[in-house]
Amino acid sequence: MPNILILGARSPASLTWARLLAKAGYRVHMADSMSYALSRYSRYIVSYTRLPLPKSQTGLWLEELIKLLTQEKIHTIIPNCEEVFYLASANDLIQQIHPCQLFTSSISLLTQLHHKGFFAQLTQNWPVSSPDTLLLTNQAEFTLFKQQQFSADKQWVFKPAFSRFATQTLICPHTINYNQLQASPQQPWVAQKYISGKEYCSYSIIRHGEVIAHSCYHPKYRIGKGAGIYFNPAQHLEIREFVEYFAAQTHYHGQVGFDFIQDASGKIFVLECNPRATSGIHFMTALSQTIQTSIVQTILNLDMNSSVTLDEMNFNSPQMHSLSMLLTPQQWRFWKNPTFWHDYKEAQDIVWKKGDTLPYWTQFTTTTELLLRAIQLHITPLAATTADIEWDGMPIVFN
Repeated sequence: MPNILILGARSPASLTWARLLAKAGYRVHMADSMSYALSRYSRYIVSYTRLPLPKSQTGLWLEELIKLLTQEKIHTIIPNCEEVFYLASANDLIQQIHPCQLFTSSISLLTQLHHKGFFAQLTQNWPVSSPDTLLLTNQAEFTLFKQQQFSADKQWVFKPAFSRFATQTLICPHTINYNQLQASPQQPWVAQKYISGKEYCSYSIIRHGEVIAHSCYHPKYRIGKGAGIYFNPAQHLEIREFVEYFAAQTHYHGQVGFDFIQDASGKIFVLECNPRATSGIHFMTALSQTIQTSIVQTILNLDMNSSVTLDEMNFNSPQMHSLSMLLTPQQWRFWKNPTFWHDYKEAQDIVWKKGDTLPYWTQFTTTTELLLRAIQLHITPLAATTADIEWDGMPIVFN
């Protein structure tokens, strides 16, 4: 059976991938730049490799990655976190030394999707499009926007064009000054028209423009403004049709997630794109082993006939990150609410699995490493989860 390498072992999505691939009969190798990544302790993996930091040790990261590919005779690489941008940028170099499949699109397409302003432009005139979005790259653009749009209507959301977890997002501020943004060509921001309504997220597996698997969910509980930790399954035909339209238009290859908002009239808007794995992958575990194997074989280019839409599989069980639900201070305010405990009992934990429980119990070790990194870098624990792998549009140089 082929050897598969999963990057981003810190992510619960990677743990789910490891279990899916191993049960389908493949040899699973994991790598990350963390010492104690979550998936390291799964019984479903053959080996774990700690790689250099892709953001600050880019050349060394690629050198060690290629060594790993050659040593383990890797057939396919599945990236799950923001290392996907470094991997896509290195594709030509990798193929020269160790030809293998990369389950990701080109860096040019990934950049267009990752940049919140460029993605909004891409969706204009699509059946589902983004709210009005303006790109801000200097003080002159900001001043013009403030005079013409913001002065007449305060219902705007401001966020960096390259960002994650909504940690810097400003939602409908009554006043806004340039020094709150400091937008520049290197660090652009976007102003996006605020839409009130219900949030949805999607996760899809796409192979060269064909949707192989798809799920839709509502992020009922979050950490802060962005990171979901509780996922209610949802069925939404318009969202699935948007994903199919997106796949056909872009010929996308890889994993992708989208954030949506549905306003009071029922109209759907797409807010942003995450060209990587998202939490919707955990719904795949509810599928039969036959369907799981078919999806995996299709991704690995071994079965060309699989096409499964997960939101048609009648999922009933929500998925959650149970420790975050219990230990995140932001969630404590819900503890007196019976609905919280009802939701908690209804959901399945995304890490816990009978027969592979070590990743669950060692989450505290992984969290400790991230907390120490946060202290060392003087950043929040949430920011520490991606500080070494995130990419904000700067040229990637391997030397």
